[in-house]
Amino acid sequence: MAITPDGLHAYVTNEGSNDVSVIDTGSLTVTATVTVGTTPFWVAITPDGLRAYVTNASDGTVSVIDTATNTVTATIPVGSTPLGVAIAGTSAYVTNSS
Repeated sequence: MAITPDGLHAYVTNEGSNDVSVIDTGSLTVTATVTVGTTPFWVAITPDGLRAYVTNASDGTVSVIDTATNTVTATIPVGSTPLGVAIAGTSAYVTNSS
């Protein structure tokens, strides 16, 4: 799970359904569900809050979500079993299990 910098939304990966729930932290309701790759595992949000990066462990990809529209704008191949993702400056760093 990751919280947007303004604290208004939480992005939660759902491994079993291959999507991400967007939760309004004020009302504690799901406001969007974003379909991503297979077995989404980790999510990180950019410091400006404009994008969420989601590792898809079974696909070997990272989905990039535009947080304004809650749509996937890119799917990036990153190699076998990506688990973790971290944002530093303008770069995203992915940790693979193998």
